[in-house]
Amino acid sequence: MPGIQTFNTELEIEKTRSEYKRVWIISVLLAAGLILGTLNTYFNLFGFLSFFKFKNSAYATIIWLFLFLCYETIFLLFLKKLVIEKKVLDEKLRLIHSLMEILFPGIIMFIMTYIEQRAVYLDSPFFMIYFILIAISALQLSFRISFSTGILAALQYILLTVYCFNTIIPQNNISMNLPAMSYYARGIILLFTGYASGMVAREINQRVMNSFRQMREQQNIMNLFGQQVSKEIVEELISRKDKPGIQRINASIMFLDIRNFSSYAETRDPAEIIEFQNNIFNPIIEIINNHNGLINQFLGDGFMASFGIPIAAADHEQKAFEAGIKIIRKIKELGEKNIIPATAVGLGLHSGEVITGNIGNEIRKQYSITGTTVITAARLEQMNKEAGTQFLISREFFNKINISGLKYSSLGEKIFKGFEKPVEVICIEV
Repeated sequence: MPGIQTFNTELEIEKTRSEYKRVWIISVLLAAGLILGTLNTYFNLFGFLSFFKFKNSAYATIIWLFLFLCYETIFLLFLKKLVIEKKVLDEKLRLIHSLMEILFPGIIMFIMTYIEQRAVYLDSPFFMIYFILIAISALQLSFRISFSTGILAALQYILLTVYCFNTIIPQNNISMNLPAMSYYARGIILLFTGYASGMVAREINQRVMNSFRQMREQQNIMNLFGQQVSKEIVEELISRKDKPGIQRINASIMFLDIRNFSSYAETRDPAEIIEFQNNIFNPIIEIINNHNGLINQFLGDGFMASFGIPIAAADHEQKAFEAGIKIIRKIKELGEKNIIPATAVGLGLHSGEVITGNIGNEIRKQYSITGTTVITAARLEQMNKEAGTQFLISREFFNKINISGLKYSSLGEKIFKGFEKPVEVICIEV
């Protein structure tokens, strides 16, 4: 997943592609207008020439379309080069280009008004070009560009209105025309159109950035938990947008150790050791995942797992207990099927409050779980060696689960190293 700086660069490149498409659309429209304008001028299709007072005005329109098209074509070729080379068009240059475009409708309307000395061009189709240019300016995903084009369009139209009502329209004929305020209102509408287009551009841009941030959050969760936890938990984390910050939470902690692994490894080559670890850990990982557990750390010949983290669960003790039973039974089954040598394990379970959080920096992070609950679970696992057992839990943990008719026995209260308060140890027979 790219970083924010890389994404911003990619977004700017994409904006350059979008600008290329925008200019291409304008060029196509101008080319179509030039063709139709030329045909209408020479063949007077649809009575087009009746719109002009002088035929030279029609030629002026064709020349204007041609110059506008040439300008856009040159810029289009420049943009094509940038797109091919995956370079970014600076926003200031995009702004300048957009303002140059928005000048063209104003220029032709002023020229035609000046040549023919008529105010009719305030109502001409040239006026609608403003709206086309402002509307598609949203493709640039820049509020500043869209709003600036709206401001310039409004300013031009208002100035043309002032010119017409003070120079072109005789004072004694003003009543024969629409009130000047109606034309000023059009200028205000152009301004509002630019603002609306800018807001659309800003909203799209913001949604793109929000989508990226959301994808980044999801990817961070996937990176942190994706190889340690079931797909269902990852999806739940993403849907709830849980952030693995530092927090206190009640959870169950499991420690597992493969007995006599060091002796086994001393007499085997590396390939055999890896095969043994894969054969034993693959089904165990599946069992942990199926019970919504999280393997936090592999310890070479064992692991630490947690239940009820990072998503709180009311039944995490029962899930952890059932997972422990299935793990021991699975290891027995693997030995009976000669998939692995006959293997004994030591498993310790305890539950209570733990502290969770990320340890490390941006380069390397680890999701850490600490607290007396973790230490107690580790001590229970280690006691299996002393007691000659495989599955030990604390009385506190035992009181929260349903053992489903399994046999158990109390080993009495034990004082673990580093603790003052004794812990009653329960052995589960599997």
